[in-house]
Parts: sequence; structure tokens; C-alpha cells
Amino acid sequence: MDILTIKPSDDRYTVREALRRLNGARVLLVLPWETKKGWNVPLDFEVLARTAAKQQLEIAWVVEDIEKRALPREAGFPVFGSEAAVEAHLQKHDAFPALRLPARPARPRVPWWAEDPQPKELPLPKPRPWWRWVIEGLVFLLVLATLGIFAFLTAPSATIRLAPQTATYMVVVPISVDPTLAEGEVDLQRNVIPSRRIGDEFEDSAEVQPSGRSYAFSGKATGTVIFTNLLGQPFTVPKGAIVRTSSGSFPVRFETTQAVSVPPLGQVAAPVEALQEGPLANVDAYQINFMEGAGAFSLKVTNPDPMRGGESEIVSTVSEEDKTRVWNLAAQKVLVRAYEGLKSSSYLQPGEFLPRQDLVIQATPKEAYTHLAGEQTDTLGLTLRLLVTGEVIRAADAQAVAYRQLLTALPEGYRLTDARFEFGESAEEDVGPGRFTFYVTAYGYATANVDAPAMREAIAGKRVEEAARILMESQPLALEPVITVKPDWFPFLPRLDFRTQIETTAGAWQD
Repeated sequence: MDILTIKPSDDRYTVREALRRLNGARVLLVLPWETKKGWNVPLDFEVLARTAAKQQLEIAWVVEDIEKRALPREAGFPVFGSEAAVEAHLQKHDAFPALRLPARPARPRVPWWAEDPQPKELPLPKPRPWWRWVIEGLVFLLVLATLGIFAFLTAPSATIRLAPQTATYMVVVPISVDPTLAEGEVDLQRNVIPSRRIGDEFEDSAEVQPSGRSYAFSGKATGTVIFTNLLGQPFTVPKGAIVRTSSGSFPVRFETTQAVSVPPLGQVAAPVEALQEGPLANVDAYQINFMEGAGAFSLKVTNPDPMRGGESEIVSTVSEEDKTRVWNLAAQKVLVRAYEGLKSSSYLQPGEFLPRQDLVIQATPKEAYTHLAGEQTDTLGLTLRLLVTGEVIRAADAQAVAYRQLLTALPEGYRLTDARFEFGESAEEDVGPGRFTFYVTAYGYATANVDAPAMREAIAGKRVEEAARILMESQPLALEPVITVKPDWFPFLPRLDFRTQIETTAGAWQD
């Protein structure tokens, strides 16, 4: 036995198609209680009864709704209250009761339309009196006049294009940045906006010329000394023998640059060179009179001519002030590099920017000078690495504050139609309640207000030329209005307000 449960979306046609596709001969149709839509007219069941008879199906219904059980019975179906009742019936009888189709009524022999074959004669219309023709003509003329007046009022349409006067103005707005504010917490009354801190390490180098001065010695004094032998035997003076001055608190020492042999009780000249550089070794004649070592008791020595060749010059040396100066210069370069680096997209989120401000140096990871204090050099270099942080802000927050100031400074009788903002430097002084303050220059483009209702009332029904003159005199316009009337040959503006469309060209910045 096939069981078909009728769904709320099923009707007699969908169930009929389901019956046609069944292969079994015994079918149980179940109409649940919740299927209340439809299935309340005899035709729903008569269609299925004819289908069951044509396919020779043994079919029965289970209808839970008591009020609907009479309809399938009238169509000839056996009806049960539940599926359990169907099973009990099949256990006793092993078949459903036979389908009893209701007898069809006899077809009438004569159709109803053939009972009176002769049509009735219709009476001929009576001629109309002349006064009715007059009344109908007057009514027709009244309708034409009404249509003409209605067309005169509604058919014409007009489009008016206006170019109001414009004005540009500028406002410089100081905006303070407070890092303690939460994101999006903009104080429009005090011009304070929140910020977000970013930072990284940046490195750069700088060089300065040292400002310290000192003397530098160059060149060794040279000359000739005369050795006198006091012995009766020759004496050899080796290369590198030391002779010196004996006068003064600090002796000046020289050495021989070649070996010489002094004959007994004789004299020999020998070249010498100072051991130290500088003009201190430029001694006068007869100042060298002492020989160091074993020859001091056998030889006398003197210089008949002055020693010359030692020089001195003023040179640059590193001072502590130079180190401070090159540090400040390198730090400025690092801050410039840090500003360019921090304002890149790798540090900023969409819609953020880094205002020109005093960036904060948090630490100095690297500080390498090329020379120490007091060291002689022509240039002092420094490689500096700094940990730099700055405060970034959302451009929308700054623009919101500047836009409010633009509205406050708006000229009377104008409306703000466009705005442009430029972010400037931070203030050197503490002029705001935040950690630092920067300036935003706001440029406003304002358009004069026009009174559209008053314009429509003033020009309704006027000629185009007169309407243009009235608009120029009564409204703040920069150019003469362009008025277009349809149809083109109609010389007046519409009298109905809704038939006149006013278009205003709002000004904006032109790139």
C-alpha cells in the first residue's frame, strides 16, 4: 500500500500527478489536521475520484478534520479517521470499500438558449428635441474650456538654472593633541583630539670642524757640532751619540747622524739632529756643550752655528663644545630621517598622518665619535642612532575640528559647499591643553542662499524676460539665470509651483 501525505502546498492537481506516477494498486491519501488551506470544495475530491477510477486504483482517505470528511465521502471515497483505523479495516476485510462515483445528471435534450428562438422586437429610438442638442453643445464647450484652462496651468514646465554668488575664506585652527583621550573621543569645544604613539630606531651621521686650537710641532732642528779630542789617541764617535745643551731648566738633546773619528788632540765636525720636533730645538750657537756617555770625559763639544729646522703651527683640536655641537647636528638629521620614516605607510594606519611636531628622543642606542676631546683633527664626525617616538592622529578628527570652525566663521547668508584642509607645523609654545599643538589651515568655499519658494511665487505666470530681471534683483546671483520653458513657443512661466524646477549650481574647489 502506498501512502501519500498531503502537504499544505499541495492541491488537487499535484495530488493527481502523484497518483498517475504510482505503480501500486492500493493507495492511502492522508489529509493531516494542519493542512487547512484548500480541500474544502467537492471538486477537489471529484477530480481525484475520476483519476482513481480511470487508473483502477483501490484508494481510501484518512481525514483528521471531522468537518472535511463529508466531502471525500460525497465523491465516493471510503474515509477513515486515522491510519490505525485503516490497518484494523484491512486486517478484517483485506481491501478498501469500492469507489462509488456519483451519477452524472442527464444532459438536457434542448439547450436553454433554444427555448425562445424568435428575438423580441426592439422599439425604435425617438428623435431628440432641439433643446437637448443645445444643452449638450454647451456642456461640450464647457468641458473644452476646462481642459484648456487645465492645460494652460499644467502643460507648461520650466527649468531655472541659477549660479549664486560665492565666497572663499580661511580659518587657522590650533588643534591640541592629548594622548590620554580614547580613540574617537574628539573635544570640539576645546579643539582637542586623541593620538596614537609610534616609534622606531633611526640612524644618521654629521661632521663639524673643531673649534679648539693648539700648537703642533713639525720638523727637527739640524746643524753641525765640533768634537775636540782631549786624549793623545784617536777617539771614534759612533752614529747616534747624544749631545745636549746644559743651560736652561730643560736640556735639548741631539744625536749624531754619522760616525766620525777624532784625531788625538784634534777636532772633527759631525752632523747632528734634534731628538724632538718643534722650535724648542732651534738653539743658538755655542749652546750645545755636553756629551752624554763615555765620551763626556774624553771629548768637548760645541756648536759654532745655530741649530735650525724645528717649526710649529696652530692646529684644530676637538673640544667638549665641538662634541655637543656635532651631537645636536646629528640629532637634527636623525629627527628629520625619523619624521620621513614614521610618516610612511608601514607605520601609519589608513586615514592617519604624522603632524610636524617635536619628536621625542627616548634613548640613544649608538653614539660613535671619530675623535676624542683634545685630539688633533680637521673634522669631527659622529654616527648617532636614536630611538624616536611621535604621536600620529586621524585626519578625520582634525578635519572635524577645523570644519566646525569653518561653520562658525561662515559669512551670513551663505552655506558651506566645499572645504579644504592643510596641516601645518606644531606650535613652539605650549598654547593648548594637550601635549602639543599644531595648526590646520581650513579653506571654505561658500555659496549664497537662494529662497526657492519666494522665487516661485514672484515669477509665477511672468514672461521669461521679466522673470529673469526679477530674479537678478531679488536674489544674490553671480550670473543671469538660464530659464528654459517647454513647450518652446510658450512665453510665460507656469503658474503652478510644482511645474517649475529650480537648479542651483553649488560651488566647489577646482583642481
